[in-house]
Amino acid sequence: MSLVLISLLVLSGSPKKVPKEKHDAYGAVILNGTRVEVRWTDGDSFNIKEGEHKGSGTRLVGYNTLEAYGPVHSWGEWTARELYELAKKSSTVAASQEWECSTDFKRDGYKRLLIKCPKLAVEMARSGHGLAYAVDGEKPAPEVLAAQQEAIKAKRGMWEKGTTNGVITSLHSVGEDGDDDGGEAYNRVVDTRTGQALKRKHTSTYGTCEKVCEKTDEQESCMVYVPFKKRYRGQPDCLK
Repeated sequence: MSLVLISLLVLSGSPKKVPKEKHDAYGAVILNGTRVEVRWTDGDSFNIKEGEHKGSGTRLVGYNTLEAYGPVHSWGEWTARELYELAKKSSTVAASQEWECSTDFKRDGYKRLLIKCPKLAVEMARSGHGLAYAVDGEKPAPEVLAAQQEAIKAKRGMWEKGTTNGVITSLHSVGEDGDDDGGEAYNRVVDTRTGQALKRKHTSTYGTCEKVCEKTDEQESCMVYVPFKKRYRGQPDCLK
């Protein structure tokens, strides 16, 4: 057998490298009056690609989208895989237009610029790709909440298989990342009827890939817990 043929057989038997799944989208926004190119990493955050704040990550306020780093959300008849497929499309919806946005340059706990894009918030809620979302005593914009109720009634996007009174938007384990939190942590659950995203304190320690469920007036939603540091690099099997 020739050396060339042997080489071909060896190569054909080698395992194929699976390409990394992409769910981002490129677009632009008008930020404080200036057009900037951005890369949408999901439906409620983007990275700034040019200008003074090039390289900055952002977090849009007033609404929230489902997590797109893996199949973690579920409720009712929805499977985590189905909601993950929907979540991955949210960045494309956000990138479909150039939105008027503004910032006062404040940042959140992850050092991301906080951005307001009012018309985008309404569109994401109307399409069933976003949730009206208000924290720390704030009230959601009435037009965003109205758009969400319209989407629920029309069974669009995440509401196609029905609604739930509460959707878990984040999980935090006691002792997460080695922090000394006094034995208490919280989960964030947004009430789909009011848009209020309230903290629910608990004393549980979650394992990676553990499924956690919360009830809101007897209706349940669930989310798979994955520490922040494992969501994008060295992902556990439950995210693959």
